[in-house]
Amino acid sequence: MSKQRVMFSPVTRLSGLLSVDVIVENGRVTEANAGGTMFRGYEWIMRDRHVTDAVYMTQRICGICSLAHGAVASYLLDELFDNELVENAQYLRNIMFAADFLQNHIRHFYFFSLPDFVKMPDRPPFHGQNPADIRLNPQDNQRLAEHYFEAVKAGQESHQILALFGGKAPHQHSFLHGGVAVAPTADKIAQALALLGNISEFVKSRLVPDTELIARVYSDYFRIGITPAQLLSLGLFRFGVKNENFLWRSGVLADGQLHPPRLELISEEITNTWFDQTGTGEIRPDPLKPGAYTWVKAVRYAGRYFQVGPLARMIINGFYKGGTSTMDRIYSRTLETLLITELMQQWLKKLKPGPPPINQKSTPVKKEVTAVTDAMRGALLHTALIEDEKVVKYNIITPTVWNFSPKNGSGNRGPVESALVGNEIPNQDMLFTILGRTIRSFDPCISCATHLLDCKGSVKAEVVY
Repeated sequence: MSKQRVMFSPVTRLSGLLSVDVIVENGRVTEANAGGTMFRGYEWIMRDRHVTDAVYMTQRICGICSLAHGAVASYLLDELFDNELVENAQYLRNIMFAADFLQNHIRHFYFFSLPDFVKMPDRPPFHGQNPADIRLNPQDNQRLAEHYFEAVKAGQESHQILALFGGKAPHQHSFLHGGVAVAPTADKIAQALALLGNISEFVKSRLVPDTELIARVYSDYFRIGITPAQLLSLGLFRFGVKNENFLWRSGVLADGQLHPPRLELISEEITNTWFDQTGTGEIRPDPLKPGAYTWVKAVRYAGRYFQVGPLARMIINGFYKGGTSTMDRIYSRTLETLLITELMQQWLKKLKPGPPPINQKSTPVKKEVTAVTDAMRGALLHTALIEDEKVVKYNIITPTVWNFSPKNGSGNRGPVESALVGNEIPNQDMLFTILGRTIRSFDPCISCATHLLDCKGSVKAEVVY
């Protein structure tokens, strides 16, 4: 019996530091531990700050999906201050949020995933590429490699739309509680429509056919990296005076049944994470904890693990009828990209030129609020407890925490670990190829998922919620 333990570290072409430890036995992955190895502690950073700082501070969690944190923090403050949103503010907010989705999804396919399937030019940053499973003919391969470089422009133009209304990108400055602080002038709307026209053409003429080609040539990946059909979305693109309506609905899909999510059923566990719990219930960093292998906490819904992301959104909203494999995750993200370009065109045409659509109230009406949305990679949740308008406790559950959850106390695997276990490895050269394709199909952002080191690099004994 052949048994081998392999450490895939670091997993490249993603945001943050990830190490995956697998056991391969008789050519099949029999166990996997996915470990986020960077510790950040943003919940700790938020303590004692004025609660309105959440919009700006939490965006610094990530430079790729920053607006997602700004958006959910704005929703949180809207409820905290009982703000009322005008229709123009909601169109403008969703245009900005959607633009950030576009840059993320385009970059994921071309910069993170494509080098797993296409032989890239033999120059930096592609030196040392493993060509063990490159199947495209030379003409198709060259065309897709050229599209990689064209995607730089498409991603840039997506950020330009965001910067038009947000002041800059990443870490925009105008999507705030009560609305948007930048005026949607006629020239800005016209510029955004022109930029979106370029992006839409790229998506239709490059991204969609490129995805279809990869899905056809590598069709076996519809049978690789399969997870249990447990999918969750917290809803996306809010409308209404009180943010009460989602354009894309929320849902929890399990055992073939779809139910609305109940936030009280979401819980976090630290059995296999580098945290421990004091007798008073406080959670503290413990990087020497025996048996632990990640800074990512385990998040569950009703005691079960759920996959989040474009695949979950597309299936829950009835846009996609596929499975839960590696290729399904890649394909559904491209489908979502196409749908978002179409929505943005509608919203920009409905957006009315005028003054900044923002109206902020100054006195909180609540002391504790939980706000949710879906982000690029899936379900995102922020909770704030305040006193005298300052943060007492702030908790963040990001999409990658859902997908990269470690095993719980019963040994049950999270989505990524489940997707890795059971995969066949035909030869040693294919090990990192198969693992990498499956891992990257989740679009991991470990920067968001791992939740302080001091300047000397030593862990402080501080409470981290």
